[in-house]
Amino acid sequence: MGLNDIKIKYQSFSIFEKIILYNVLIFLLSFFFKSFLLDFFQLNSNFQSLILNPWTLVTYSFFHTRISHLFWNMLLLYYASSIFLNLFKKETFINTYFLGVIFGGILFVLSYLVFPVFKGISPSMIGASAGVMAVLIFVCTYTPETEIRLLFFNVKLKYIGIALVAIDLVMIPYGNAGGRISHLGGAILG
Repeated sequence: MGLNDIKIKYQSFSIFEKIILYNVLIFLLSFFFKSFLLDFFQLNSNFQSLILNPWTLVTYSFFHTRISHLFWNMLLLYYASSIFLNLFKKETFINTYFLGVIFGGILFVLSYLVFPVFKGISPSMIGASAGVMAVLIFVCTYTPETEIRLLFFNVKLKYIGIALVAIDLVMIPYGNAGGRISHLGGAILG
């Protein structure tokens, strides 16, 4: 397979397949340059850090901590995007995904700025979950009665959306609060 074949294959990818490819490539690249890349591209909950590094409001979404983190985000993105792009244009998908990433990131930073429970804590965040949730919840609210097959039974999209938002709400106090809050930001946008 030559460079020209790779170019042709890449051009045939849908927008969500390209986003998945970027996430996988960056995940692999981050093994070699982890500390530099994460320091430069992750979203810090410190508001001053966001002002000095505004690009992190988008770049954090292309990095993942573990293969399972990447796998589940990309699997959900794949299925939600397949439904989304059957209903809407590519531009609507891009707007929903990246606005979900941005809104999730803003909610993450604001929550650490506003809520006293987070006082003195300044974690960083990576992962595409906010954008994935924006796309998934958008589809769940636009076509709530659509059923999809999960293993041995059908489930309406509205129940999947409700379950994922409920899990994030319940799990905030039990770890990864910032990540859960960013998921909710993406869900609110969606």
